[in-house]
Amino acid sequence: MLASFVTEGAGGGLYAADTRAKMLVSLLASVATVALSGVEPQGVLFGMSLVYALGLRRFRLLMIGYAALAAMLLVAMGCAFGLSLLLPSMPPFAASELAVPFLRMATMLNVILPLAFSCRVQGLLTALKSLRLPFCLYLPAAVMIRFIPTFVNDVRQVAETLKIRGWRMTPWNAFRHPLLMIRLLFTPLLFRSLKTSEELGIAAELKGLGGAMRPYKKLVWKRSDTWLVAAACAVALAGAICQHAVGWSWGTGGMR
Repeated sequence: MLASFVTEGAGGGLYAADTRAKMLVSLLASVATVALSGVEPQGVLFGMSLVYALGLRRFRLLMIGYAALAAMLLVAMGCAFGLSLLLPSMPPFAASELAVPFLRMATMLNVILPLAFSCRVQGLLTALKSLRLPFCLYLPAAVMIRFIPTFVNDVRQVAETLKIRGWRMTPWNAFRHPLLMIRLLFTPLLFRSLKTSEELGIAAELKGLGGAMRPYKKLVWKRSDTWLVAAACAVALAGAICQHAVGWSWGTGGMR
């Protein structure tokens, strides 16, 4: 539960940015990733969001996230290739068709991680409540955002437990003993995640959510926050211009 109380660092950067500014950046990124579907505009969004994520200064965390995305990409490519072999009526497999979906996921990873790991709990709750959202909406939103660092902490604890018992959690061991890895790693994580989500909800209610909650520290919108949101708007505009250059079209799955 220590991850639920991560405080904003004093070193500036993303840790000093207003929570509302980071929420607006995440909102702009989500809208842009859905509206734009070309590889080139998605590359623009991914590149600039990567610069944004590097300001978090959690390089190992980013590498783990990208490794998970790469593993998902390989699994998706294998499934698509297998289906194309089993069903000749399907169009031929093209790895480039998976580029846009995974660029979208990478972009969202780059904006969600800074929001989750650089915001104080109180600042996050105050920002969500300032949007005048009903209690049944901003409480689950706060729990979902704070669940990410808590889940990372759970993974670290389970890995340390396995190391104490003489089992090293490496990709090679996972490849050699997949069933054992599921039993030793994913089963404890499942039960810890269920317990953690319940504890986060109870802790939020005990802090006064749903009532007359008074913030410990008021949110202050600074000039740097304005520049951050303006930069996010400029990146979204650059992606739209790039999409217009490559052309807009409508496919069976929506805008392409």
